[in-house]
Amino acid sequence: MKLTHPDVHFDIEFGKADSLIPVCVVESPVRWREIQKELIFQQSGDSGNWVLSEGDKELKISKVMEMIFNPLQLDVNQRKLVTAFLKSFAEKAVNEMHWREGQELNTHIQTFFGNLEVEYSFEFSINEELDYSSLAKAMGIQLVTEYETDLERLLQYCILLQELIKPKLLIFWNLRQYFSAEEMKLLYSEVCCREWNVLLMEHYIDSRIDGEKWYIIDKDNCCLLYTSDAADDTPCVD
Repeated sequence: MKLTHPDVHFDIEFGKADSLIPVCVVESPVRWREIQKELIFQQSGDSGNWVLSEGDKELKISKVMEMIFNPLQLDVNQRKLVTAFLKSFAEKAVNEMHWREGQELNTHIQTFFGNLEVEYSFEFSINEELDYSSLAKAMGIQLVTEYETDLERLLQYCILLQELIKPKLLIFWNLRQYFSAEEMKLLYSEVCCREWNVLLMEHYIDSRIDGEKWYIIDKDNCCLLYTSDAADDTPCVD
């Protein structure tokens, strides 16, 4: 899988055998802002020039990409995650493992409402089929995460995203500004172990961490690709 843009003369590649984490450093504040705005627009479903592809197939960015801007402000009960969770919950509730329990639960609920009906001078009706998503919401179901460190919080949030939203690409903005080199190494280890496709977008980095592959767009709008101690220098399109 790769991410490309007509104004950038390198392809950001994911899932390669070298297991290196791609880090794109954008030194110009103006270029940084333009890139971020365009990716935000495309994630929202608007048109743009970034192309995410898998083999010969172009992927719809709004469907397969998630972005994290601040690891200290992660809402596990945001609408998108909760909606995906309720859909998954409803599907699991009627699978082969839980179907009989669901039927028994529905019988109890129908009986309960039937018993309540006799206390009124009028009749009412309820659906014969149980809507598990609505039932979960009525019970106030919420996603809960437990963590001791900010890195654990981030990892658990990413695990939720992967299980419920199933994005093909996670983009982190300025993540290196929040975590130490040792913490980043732990994160990279988890990313590689779980085979996630991630991209770090950074405005400034002063040192390289083992396991990173740097893509740099410098202040002169030149594109440099660091895969080892040497760099390939390719000018970007103006």
